[in-house]
Amino acid sequence: MRTKHFLENYEPTAEKPIPGEQEPRVITADVATILRAVVRPDDEDTGSSVSLVAENADTSTRTVYRVLSETTQTLSLDLADRLCLAAGSHVAACQLLFPDGTISNYFDGENGGIILW
Repeated sequence: MRTKHFLENYEPTAEKPIPGEQEPRVITADVATILRAVVRPDDEDTGSSVSLVAENADTSTRTVYRVLSETTQTLSLDLADRLCLAAGSHVAACQLLFPDGTISNYFDGENGGIILW
């Protein structure tokens, strides 16, 4: 069972959700944390690490930098999954924001541990 938690300062209109969207979104800060394990600003190869992640995630380096700078509060499930996999992790390590405003972990202890939406 999902518990209700709300993001501080979350503005649903800022993300312009798709009407009728049922798929949860992923908290950007969680994906950025995963990416920072691979892309370290103090390393000399920061640019090449970002390029490698972007290529493996089939996205642009600009998108990777935007996620790292957390310019939005949430990401689409598809983009978050591709970025996490490219960084050697899984979206299961992130929190999900559901259309009703609840935030939950990928695993909830019911339905075999995986949240079914």
